[in-house]
Amino acid sequence: MILISGATGNVGGELLRQLRAEGAAVRALTRDPARAGFPPDVDVVEGDFVTPQSLAKALSGVEALFLMMSGNEAAVLEEAARAGVRRIVLLSTMAVETRPDSFIGKVHQEAESAVEESGLEWTFLRPGQFASNTRSWAAQLAAGDVVRTPYAQVALPAVHSGDIAAVARTALTQDGHAGAAYALTGPAPITPVEQVAAIGEAIGRKLRHEEITPERAQEAMAAHMPAEIVAATLEFLGSPTVAETQALPTVETVTGKPARTFAEWARDNADSFR
Repeated sequence: MILISGATGNVGGELLRQLRAEGAAVRALTRDPARAGFPPDVDVVEGDFVTPQSLAKALSGVEALFLMMSGNEAAVLEEAARAGVRRIVLLSTMAVETRPDSFIGKVHQEAESAVEESGLEWTFLRPGQFASNTRSWAAQLAAGDVVRTPYAQVALPAVHSGDIAAVARTALTQDGHAGAAYALTGPAPITPVEQVAAIGEAIGRKLRHEEITPERAQEAMAAHMPAEIVAATLEFLGSPTVAETQALPTVETVTGKPARTFAEWARDNADSFR
């Protein structure tokens, strides 16, 4: 049995779909099963990492766990080990390597350290920019044909959430990935201007990108994100390191299939923008 945390999210939801398609025994963990909206045949169990004692039912019979960072990893992993879980795949971030002194880098490094110290078999996934982050543009597109972001010409190799899930699926179901930390990217760097064009092509609309100042972007982001996350995100988007701009072959190396382009992600997720 494989337990998926974050099963309603971009990566966890795709991982659930892929594992079900393979016929794997899989269970979805959620704080509110009634609102999760899973198909009726999905094994859904209520639980919350904030209170690890609530995970007993969810972890029963589980051999592998897809773990999202919660800030409570040590206690969660103690419960997992007690239940007999032997394999952990943690969704971390490339910032652990590229920005170890940043807020995002530090909190994910703490999560990785807790996993390493648990004594369980582990694999770390360290994606860079998520293609799915552009879903935040949906409100702008509902109001018109213009997407406004800072750093219009900064190109990053955004990774398809389905490819992150595919690497997770491989590490959860196959041997040979213990102790690996996989940096994950898409196949080529792409700018916000090019991303907007790809979304427009996918939904059949002529869209336009308009560059705004980082200060204006900060104001908008601060309405729904903590200040330290806003600052770290804008620094990553505006001043990426050389490593953060490089496309890596990791997805294909691990899964045997090449990483999908942003245009493919836009077509796969066109309904998010209609």
